[in-house]
Amino acid sequence: MKIKELFVMTAPGRRRYGVALFVGIISGVISAFVKWGAEVPLPPRTFSGGRDEFNPPFIFLRDYMGIDPTQAIYHFSEHIINPVHVTHIIFSLVFAIGYCLVAEVFPKVKLWQGALAGIIVTVIVHGISIPLLGLSPSLSEIPVDEYISEIVGHIFWFWAIEMIRRDLRNRITHEPDAEVPINSLSR
Repeated sequence: MKIKELFVMTAPGRRRYGVALFVGIISGVISAFVKWGAEVPLPPRTFSGGRDEFNPPFIFLRDYMGIDPTQAIYHFSEHIINPVHVTHIIFSLVFAIGYCLVAEVFPKVKLWQGALAGIIVTVIVHGISIPLLGLSPSLSEIPVDEYISEIVGHIFWFWAIEMIRRDLRNRITHEPDAEVPINSLSR
């Protein structure tokens, strides 16, 4: 595949942005739980080297938003819950909505059932953006375990987004994805 094939666009009349937004919200919330679930067997942080082991959303809230996540807690089922997890849902919503909207225009974003998007997000967010914001160390300072956790977690996360996106989009519109011409289905 050539690079320019990644940027082939769908026909404007086949795009369903409202459906993509709606499906992005649903897939964003559900996939946040998938991402959390992936972190149980593959924790994303190590506790070595004396690093500040708070997760990037915690540091973002504390350092950039001025919110002390340790003070903003709530109780559920006799557990103390830190709402820093809500930031994971917000991030998941943003990425899922963005993914669903982009999939309407650039269908190649769905390569490998969303796994490619998960890998790209890992590189851009965890490899570039988060270290630049000072929310985590640079890639050269992170143990390989963290790479594995983030890559696997993001692949599962975007795979879940794609499965939900494709199913709900097709059920709601009663059409295949935007890149499939409707007249090709009647043959």
